[in-house]
Amino acid sequence: MSGEILDLLLAGNLELNVRVTEGEYCKLEIKHGKVPALSHVSNHLYFYENNSDIVQVEGFTEQLAPKYLLSGAIDSGTHLFKLFRYVYSGKAEITKLKKVYFTLPELAPYFNNEISRNLEQNGDLSGNITIEPMDATVFKDDQVIKVGLKQYYRLSNNDGFKFTNSIILFFEFEKLITFSEIEKYLYKSKNLFTWITGFPITVSKIEVSDGDNNGTLYIPTVKNTSEHDLSYPNSFMLSGPLRKHFKIICESYFVKNEFEFEEIWSRTINLYNINGILEYETMLYTAILDKYCSYKVNKLNLDSMLDEDEYAKLMGKLSALISSDTELVKAFSKGIQTDLSNMAVLREAIPNRSTATFKQKVKKYLRCIGKNVTEVFFSNDDLHLIKGIRDRAAHGEVEQLSTDTVSNIYWKLRMLVTYLIYRDLGLSDNDFLEVISFTLNPLVLNCNIDKFKLDTKLQKGIVLPVSESVFSELSSSKQMPFCSYSESKSLRN
Repeated sequence: MSGEILDLLLAGNLELNVRVTEGEYCKLEIKHGKVPALSHVSNHLYFYENNSDIVQVEGFTEQLAPKYLLSGAIDSGTHLFKLFRYVYSGKAEITKLKKVYFTLPELAPYFNNEISRNLEQNGDLSGNITIEPMDATVFKDDQVIKVGLKQYYRLSNNDGFKFTNSIILFFEFEKLITFSEIEKYLYKSKNLFTWITGFPITVSKIEVSDGDNNGTLYIPTVKNTSEHDLSYPNSFMLSGPLRKHFKIICESYFVKNEFEFEEIWSRTINLYNINGILEYETMLYTAILDKYCSYKVNKLNLDSMLDEDEYAKLMGKLSALISSDTELVKAFSKGIQTDLSNMAVLREAIPNRSTATFKQKVKKYLRCIGKNVTEVFFSNDDLHLIKGIRDRAAHGEVEQLSTDTVSNIYWKLRMLVTYLIYRDLGLSDNDFLEVISFTLNPLVLNCNIDKFKLDTKLQKGIVLPVSESVFSELSSSKQMPFCSYSESKSLRN
């Protein structure tokens, strides 16, 4: 495509006068959060007569007017205008695209602890303004894909010194990539860094390249008006741990656990934009947790339900054994003489139940992965409260628990879901404990975390065995501002 190149910004609004051919003039409207629309200025039946899925238009008010390729036509339900999924402008050949660059505006302050600025006595500005890039390679779809983060910055000295910093997430493919595939990676990228930072992440610009030339691509995205401070140390995972685990995160997210993220955890993304409706947020997070644990229990064969033939054989053996012992008959029938040789009666007494309920599935899976992390902030008693809040919210009933109690449970539930997400991102239990020990993210600040257990697991506390009487004496002393008595009768000093 020749002509000037106009950057297409995902959060921008454009209203352009264009022409399809000489004499066929149209208006192209690109509005943030809406699907691009092309309408003919005078011939309202034009798109009825010309029903193409791909349309190339160009501006006509300038000598070197930009050209735009509109593709991915969507049925608008009318012939007055035509909707398109994608708008492209640039010199890169769209049939030869292999590189994609997503600008993530919220990540600009994310690395601010790696940037230093000092004002010298003579007025000169010194320091480090560059951020070291990071990258990883994954093997997916029979090709090697390079994934990385890099910085783009600009310095200007007009009306005072100005430093503009941008962070770009890039993908380099061995195979050619289409607009629809780029759209999938757009949402994959937003979701990944929403989980990493703990805040909603947007993409402001999509650049593409065929290796020689570049272009920009517009894809309609949901408008996000929320504002959050992602500067150090407010994000959930700080930049240091991200650098340390970037390769394993990319491998786990884009390859190993793609199903978990695409089909289950992606449901959490919209919840990052909801605040203040605790009961319903709890209900939604519970539904996602239920779906995830159901999937894991089935995948790992944790269900205790027997095969029907095995169950029938077992019931036959039990029936013969119990029926021959009067005391066992009384015990099983609770004093009522029942013929337990009757298979129907025995099946009712000992049903072949699967791990069917929400609490059963969550307990089963948490036992499977161990309590090294969850015991820091979560207990089985919390599951009972979670289920009650979920049930009342689902049935439109008035919440019985206090707002503080619901809030406490909500943050615990969110932390549990986040922990399971990070497990699927490839982080070990100790890695996750390290993550929550350094951040000041609202999730960590609001979650009732047992600091003693956390510090002990990370070997940050000094543990001394003492008797209960000594502990009581020390804990009541004004000179001991913090101490905790645990099942192991230990003291943190």
